[in-house]
Amino acid sequence: MIEISKSVTDDKDLEEEEIEKNIDISSDQLILKWKFQNVNKKLTYDIKKCIGCSLCKIVCPVDAIELGPIPDIAQGILDDSNPQILIDHEKCCYCMLCAVICPNDAFHEDITPLEQIDLDEFPSIGKFFKIDISKCIEDKKSEICQLCLKVRDRNNIRDYFKIQKECPTKCFQITSPIEGEVVIKKNMLHKCDPQGCKACVNICPTESFFIPEKAEDVKKYGKIACNEEECFYCGACENSCPDDLILVKRKNIEINDPKKSGNYPWIRGWIKNIKEIMRKRLVYGKEQIQIPVIEEEVKKITKRIEETIPQLSKEDRKKLAELNDKVQSFLKSSKIRYWIKDKKTDKVRKELSKILNQ
Repeated sequence: MIEISKSVTDDKDLEEEEIEKNIDISSDQLILKWKFQNVNKKLTYDIKKCIGCSLCKIVCPVDAIELGPIPDIAQGILDDSNPQILIDHEKCCYCMLCAVICPNDAFHEDITPLEQIDLDEFPSIGKFFKIDISKCIEDKKSEICQLCLKVRDRNNIRDYFKIQKECPTKCFQITSPIEGEVVIKKNMLHKCDPQGCKACVNICPTESFFIPEKAEDVKKYGKIACNEEECFYCGACENSCPDDLILVKRKNIEINDPKKSGNYPWIRGWIKNIKEIMRKRLVYGKEQIQIPVIEEEVKKITKRIEETIPQLSKEDRKKLAELNDKVQSFLKSSKIRYWIKDKKTDKVRKELSKILNQ
């Protein structure tokens, strides 16, 4: 429970009002609830719809989202009932930016009264599809046509892929508001096990990743390959790879102005956070500055030192081996790998200290 002090204009003591936060968990949903005065906010995360892209994590302004065990889920080690992201509902500010950015409608916002917050006053990103209206027939008897009409308003990339394949007039096509490229680290492909792993192939919602089968394709691409004509640069493949062999470089993103015009103070903040999707480009695209180094001649004095190197006892060697086993097991954990990748050193230190003190 979070307390907020509210100042009053008369001589009464300061009143304290509370923001109420709680979370409900079901087999396939996390429901985050927020209440203050007469405003209720609810954010629903649909575990089954999540594709593990982590765009929500990137844009979150309060760092309330962390990656779950995505490689283990993508490889089938864990089933898809496990959430691919973890949400800290105490940190969550219920801005609903995750619902706007999600490419597969895994987040749903519910705000009452409706007039309190209008998402049409906020920026958004472009659509993940385009339609040639001159060819569209909107056949009421066609399941694909009805699905297409149903999912146009919110991003549903998995349904879009199905519609693109089965559209009776071929008027529907997946596109992306994100421009980029997929880089496969070929010098590290000796680590790749496409038969035993297939994480990138399994997780991709548009089946962009494939395992080359013909000899000439294997020679050209290597063990795995990506058809970027189908890719929309969500980053799920990068998150799923247990050996960090894939890099999704995002170069640009289409940001739409709010549907309702006005000088709203939050517009600049939202645009800044949406642009975090291109963070790697903004960082790695900077030219490095060469700092001049002044070299000084240093006289090196070589002196022979003889000393006896102490040897470990049998008991000490056993303790060292047990300690090494604990550390190796610790480093193999997918959770720890992602903490290290995200530079969450405090969490790594605490977890390591806990294991070593057992």
